[in-house]
Amino acid sequence: MGRPKEHGAQTRAALLTAAAELLHAEGPGAVSVRRVAATVGTSTRAVYSLFDDKDGLLRALSIEVAETMRRHHEAVPGSDDPIAEIVELALAYRAAALEQPKLYDLFFGTVSPGASQADPLFALVYRSFERVLRVVRRAIADRIFPGRAELEVGLNLFALVHGLASLELRGVLGDGAESVWRQSIGGALIGLQQEPADPGKQKPADPGK
Repeated sequence: MGRPKEHGAQTRAALLTAAAELLHAEGPGAVSVRRVAATVGTSTRAVYSLFDDKDGLLRALSIEVAETMRRHHEAVPGSDDPIAEIVELALAYRAAALEQPKLYDLFFGTVSPGASQADPLFALVYRSFERVLRVVRRAIADRIFPGRAELEVGLNLFALVHGLASLELRGVLGDGAESVWRQSIGGALIGLQQEPADPGKQKPADPGK
């Protein structure tokens, strides 16, 4: 007969909450096995049993916020209008960030050019981005984004929603945050629907004007 688990889901959830609080308030350096265990009122053995070590604990938090992003993005229904669908996906990004405000910076930290594509965490994070790229591909195929490359559009949108989320989570956007999101996204999409300017054909500025 197997040995019963000493530390269950309730302890795991409490440890993740405590680690998220410390991470948000003081940064990754404040998250230690001993301090997280003490905050919950359990032993360091519980942390080691459930997460192996500090890195395992932080990884579990990364998975939690990446899963939140995935869930919100993949809940957005398809639409015959790619522009309307992209707006809803951007607002899904916002909803995920607001659901996990204390872990948002950790999520963004997982978006690294050096991340291994063989890592399951990378695959989970990429699912949210791929959900957006699928719509972008349709829009490019329909000539909605003329002269644009798929990754270019995807990164433009990602940069925009990251900036908006960062500002809102810091209280900069105030009570009108959703309106700012919609206006910013709408403006960016209008710009992306224009043919990109050819730098070689642009007239130099007249220094006399």
